[in-house]
Amino acid sequence: MSAAPTLYVDRDTFVHRLDPRAKLAMVLALFVAAYMFEHPLAVATPLAVALGVLALTGGLRKLGRIKVVITALFLAGFLVWPAYAPARGPVVVSTPVFDLTEYELLFALGRSERIVAFIVSGFAFITTTSNEEIVSGLRGLGVPYAFCFALGTALRLFPTFLGATGTVKQAQEARGLDLSAGGPLQRMRNYIPLLIPVLMTAVRNVNSQSMALEARGFDTDRERTFYDRRTFRAADWGVTALAVGVVVGVIGLWWLGVGQL
Repeated sequence: MSAAPTLYVDRDTFVHRLDPRAKLAMVLALFVAAYMFEHPLAVATPLAVALGVLALTGGLRKLGRIKVVITALFLAGFLVWPAYAPARGPVVVSTPVFDLTEYELLFALGRSERIVAFIVSGFAFITTTSNEEIVSGLRGLGVPYAFCFALGTALRLFPTFLGATGTVKQAQEARGLDLSAGGPLQRMRNYIPLLIPVLMTAVRNVNSQSMALEARGFDTDRERTFYDRRTFRAADWGVTALAVGVVVGVIGLWWLGVGQL
């Protein structure tokens, strides 16, 4: 039996060797930067950093597995956000139905980039940090173990569900289902027959895992022990200090109006 798919990329890089808490600090700094900035060029900076980390650590190939979701979220945001922005500046797109101003365009693009930056930054964290390291790092921050276990389990099951979706898709195509037939709306409808098999597979996996945990006497009320307990090294302190500096710098730039529309 082949090993279950995983989002973690097992490599020996500087980022992989960092303490999970240091990586969490850096991800938080990227989140703050993406949230505070509004101009697309400014929001593109934390996004570019996250993509650079994925490129250096070998996670870009894993990112391709959710490229459809990222693209859909970006396009949906780009179409919806102009309705929430004031019409200011010159008109860049004029149609009989609506006019799109420069401010609305930049506003929508910046907000859509922000969502993508959040996803890519989080993805960079989970591709360079194993589930065990994530749970251990969160426990080191004082997060209750029940929450840490639930998060680690969700991250472990996500790639499993992706693999199950691929298996169900191939099985339905072998039975004559053409997922590429028709226009965009029809293609979305073609995926409806996949929902029930994928859902039942997910329920069966969750039920099997819960029975396995009960059989092993799992109890969230007891304190968990960890074989690998990491301590902060000089590199971890340096990355954490850099993250704090990024947050302070971003807040300062926001106060000065840099990166705003």
